[in-house]
Amino acid sequence: MRASEKNKQQNPVHQVVGAISDMTRNYFDMKRDNTIGNDDYFHCKANYEATDRGAWGKLTAQIVGDTKEGFDYLKNRFYNRWSYPDALSDYWHDKDVNTQGRGLHRNSLYSNSKDACNYQRVKDINEKY
Repeated sequence: MRASEKNKQQNPVHQVVGAISDMTRNYFDMKRDNTIGNDDYFHCKANYEATDRGAWGKLTAQIVGDTKEGFDYLKNRFYNRWSYPDALSDYWHDKDVNTQGRGLHRNSLYSNSKDACNYQRVKDINEKY
């Protein structure tokens, strides 16, 4: 039985907690990696991994991701003083990458998040990620 098949059998609480764990781990991996432009890769990876846990994991990824992007929009617009078009463009871009990560899992072409999101890797990301 594949890991994703086993995860889909978990109860909803395990899926939600696991999805939050996936997203948190990828966030801190992104910060540790500290490569300029690496965020799309880690957004994609986090959403793929959370979705791999099942329907509740996918829903958790969508809710957590959308909420984070909403806060980032407000931070960029009002704290960082970005223009409305720039803040909105960043918001929609990040939401799109999150959706791509969830969608890549759905099409079953890849066996893991690293392979699925490889197209988002930038040159200097540490190979361990």
